[in-house]
Amino acid sequence: MVSLIDELAGEIGPRPAGSHASERAASAVADALAATGLEPSFQEFDLLGYEPAEPRLEVDDEAWPAAPCLYSQPTPAGGVEGQLRHLGTNIVLRGLFEPVAFAVEAGGREVARLYGNPLGGGAVPFSSGYGPTISGPAAYVSTADAVRLREREGARVRLETFGRFVPGLRERNVLALLPGESDETVIVSAHFDTAWRSPGAVDNASGVEALRRIAETLQGRRLRRSVLFAAFGAEELGLLGSRFFAFEARLRCELDRIAAVVNLDCVASGERLELKASPASLRERALARAGALGLTDRYVVEAKPSGPGTDDHSFWLEQVPALALVFWTYPEYHLHTDLPELVDAARLDDATALALALVEELAEDGCPRGGAP
Repeated sequence: MVSLIDELAGEIGPRPAGSHASERAASAVADALAATGLEPSFQEFDLLGYEPAEPRLEVDDEAWPAAPCLYSQPTPAGGVEGQLRHLGTNIVLRGLFEPVAFAVEAGGREVARLYGNPLGGGAVPFSSGYGPTISGPAAYVSTADAVRLREREGARVRLETFGRFVPGLRERNVLALLPGESDETVIVSAHFDTAWRSPGAVDNASGVEALRRIAETLQGRRLRRSVLFAAFGAEELGLLGSRFFAFEARLRCELDRIAAVVNLDCVASGERLELKASPASLRERALARAGALGLTDRYVVEAKPSGPGTDDHSFWLEQVPALALVFWTYPEYHLHTDLPELVDAARLDDATALALALVEELAEDGCPRGGAP
């Protein structure tokens, strides 16, 4: 069959949460899981959408590249002007996402903000971390330009932003269950939505393709625990799809039936293999399995506790053992150049093999809850 990387990134392209393209992507994932013999379903949820647009930024009358700040208010028509002042570091996700922040001030008040890309790279869209109710007009600049701004304290800045809120949207998670001998369940997950304008071949059609391959491999087997394949929507908007799933599971008293979560995100390009897992016993298990497969010989492997930024963390916050496999970093992250030709087949194969081995092990042996994170 056609790889989900080609179908999602090559044919559908950018698929931000709540868009028609995201709906097409969910259907494509459901069809791919159905082709393995599973019976997929949709878990729908409401969404306040946001339609970004290219901002206009000038610093001392010089045009600078800028990207939208998601869920920020637009400026008045014609934009705002003021002096630049460095504010500090906005710690959105500690240790992962900490953008440097600048204010644009006029008449003794702040009229806009600028943030620097904290991950290293160009001007790409991110959220401010404040959410839609308290994010004023803002834009993102590249990591290099954020350094330049630190040297331009007091510069005259003009910013015009155009993003708009889109209420009344629907998003969905794609779910497919492989029944086991018990209703205790291991979840295999990946998100299918993308950042604005990004085709998302690596982030995260690669993770969804790995999920499909695992489903195809396990189909027809009867494991001790059930395996739920979950393709989450709206990950790029603060893990909304996985958070909704976890909230619903808690509401329905189903969290205790989730034995563990194995999440795949950005598994086809990147400098090092990150194993983000909690509790520590799961992290040690993942590292040992990576060594047994020879991955510690082929890659720099970094094992650390589960943290914000990937869908597994929605479950660890509920004290469910959770693991993310991530190859990180790569320069095309969140850019229009995240295309199928970027995919490294060896990395995708290795991540799939590691995730499959862990799912098989967890489905048979489970994972103790509690202990050090």
